[in-house]
Amino acid sequence: MKILIADDDRTLHISLRKPFVTKGFDVIQAYDGREALDMALKEKPDILFLDVTMPGLDGRDVCKKIRNTPECENIYIIMLTAKNQHFDRLLGFEVGADEYVTKPCDIDFLLRAIEKVRQKKLRCK
Repeated sequence: MKILIADDDRTLHISLRKPFVTKGFDVIQAYDGREALDMALKEKPDILFLDVTMPGLDGRDVCKKIRNTPECENIYIIMLTAKNQHFDRLLGFEVGADEYVTKPCDIDFLLRAIEKVRQKKLRCK
């Protein structure tokens, strides 16, 4: 299973990458919105952890563009962001996020979310 982490916070990349790789996931990384969009379109990850506030292109715009690209419709998008207002959550779902998780977040919670997606994909095959 391929995971794309899209966040401008390099510390977050370090804290997520190791546990995901240890669990056997293929992890790719993007550090701004434009790079996240390009990598999502090219690599077609199974899961995209997407920050809202990034340079280059806002995470919500990235999410909208991915959702409007038919060959990327199966990417499971988890907004992983510090924006935790009710309005932010609603907007995240409105632009196409499958889940909305606020930072800081426990790695075990994210691993459970990945497992949920993995099980769903297995059922659909």
